[in-house]
Amino acid sequence: MPLGAVRTGELGEGEIRLLEGELEALCASVDDVFARPASRENLRAMMRGLLSEVPRKNLWQLAEFAGHASPDRLQGFLARAAWDAGELRDRVRAFAVATLTAQDAVLIADETGDIKKGIKSSGVQRQYTGTAGRIENAQVSVHLSYGSRLGRTLIDSELYLGKDWAGTSAGHERRCAEQGIPPERAAHVATKPELARRMLERVLSAGVPFTYFLADEAYGRCRTLRTWLEDNEVRYVLAVAKDEVLPLPDGRTRQARELYAVTPETAFERRSCADGAKGPREYDWACVQLGSTGAAMARALLIRRSTVPNKKDKKTGELVREVAYFLCHTDPGVTLAELVTAAGQRWMVEEAFQAAKGQVGLDEHEVRKWCSWYRHTTVCMLAMAFLAAVRSRHIPAPTAPGPRA
Repeated sequence: MPLGAVRTGELGEGEIRLLEGELEALCASVDDVFARPASRENLRAMMRGLLSEVPRKNLWQLAEFAGHASPDRLQGFLARAAWDAGELRDRVRAFAVATLTAQDAVLIADETGDIKKGIKSSGVQRQYTGTAGRIENAQVSVHLSYGSRLGRTLIDSELYLGKDWAGTSAGHERRCAEQGIPPERAAHVATKPELARRMLERVLSAGVPFTYFLADEAYGRCRTLRTWLEDNEVRYVLAVAKDEVLPLPDGRTRQARELYAVTPETAFERRSCADGAKGPREYDWACVQLGSTGAAMARALLIRRSTVPNKKDKKTGELVREVAYFLCHTDPGVTLAELVTAAGQRWMVEEAFQAAKGQVGLDEHEVRKWCSWYRHTTVCMLAMAFLAAVRSRHIPAPTAPGPRA
């Protein structure tokens, strides 16, 4: 097993030698997903390459690492072989959850983009991607991450198809058919919150244990998603905009920033939500109770304020303290400490993306068709889950955040 599978400083020589056996056991556990022995061999070749120190993990270099004369075998594995990416995805999720489940486990939805030069790859169009921080010709996908004190990894993915890929004209249908895009996905745009909901439906159906669902403002502002989460009694901490209109216990409504304006200074507590690169990430936090959902759970607005002026006011030009807002759906009487801890866990999805792209080649697929994208992404998730499982044995549990005296 190449040493690039984990940082060598984390493991002794004996443990490194065991990795090949562990990887073979994981691949063997999913052999029944693949109809032919050749596909099982290609899975192992891809996994070893993705976990190696190959500089670029495209199919050419993965094939060279495996000793193949060309990438034809791996291309056929992703495009034409008989196996179901959805079935492998379910196995990835089960393995990841069994490895990383803990009392603080959370689910996190977020999106990422891959810059593309051509126009033929499924989902590629000019669109905003946070990867570049601007509008680019890109492929954007929504992912679900599972994380806990034991580690984090991606467990589900959906390719986003924007307006350039949605329609019912003959030309549009022909273009989508060429890429193998299912008709139900080609007819209309499935929004990113809708894609997140589909992944959550699979998670709930599988009985995955977690405490909170976390997401940024792009998902928090979607009332349809929030209603679905509440109907299914899913606890969540979702970022919302300052002008989000929220219900109060007395039936009135107020914007998030209006509630902040009337929150007394004595309601704020200085707490660390997580450890960052420069130490504990401290903010001032306050919690405002909101109107009930009508069920056994409660809503609250969590307010986070920076400890020092760090943002320029657009009107005055003066530095002010940045304020962020999180809409929470949780058990009645939940403590501020629990909500702060949950809000701080959303950073784990960024770590998951960094590992997926930097270590297992998630963004180096160089495939065009719908089927191939899902298959490549799912094999990358399997490699990433293996990496997370190995590292979970060597990462010390973080100390619990608490109030500063």
